[in-house]
Amino acid sequence: MSIVRKIGIVLLGLLLGGCIGLLGGLAYTQLVGTSAFEGYSGFVVIYWILGGIVLGLAAGVTIAVGR
Repeated sequence: MSIVRKIGIVLLGLLLGGCIGLLGGLAYTQLVGTSAFEGYSGFVVIYWILGGIVLGLAAGVTIAVGR
């Protein structure tokens, strides 16, 4: 597999991880009823996005190296 394809898989993992983190964070704030006082719910969503990006990066690297 070429290096460009491996980089593409890693970037796809980053993108998908961020999107899944965004959706998970939005769902979490709705289900739990997170307060919107001083933007707290926004911070919660950002933490979920960052977690999704880290997991997506790890998954992308694992898949790219494993192939």
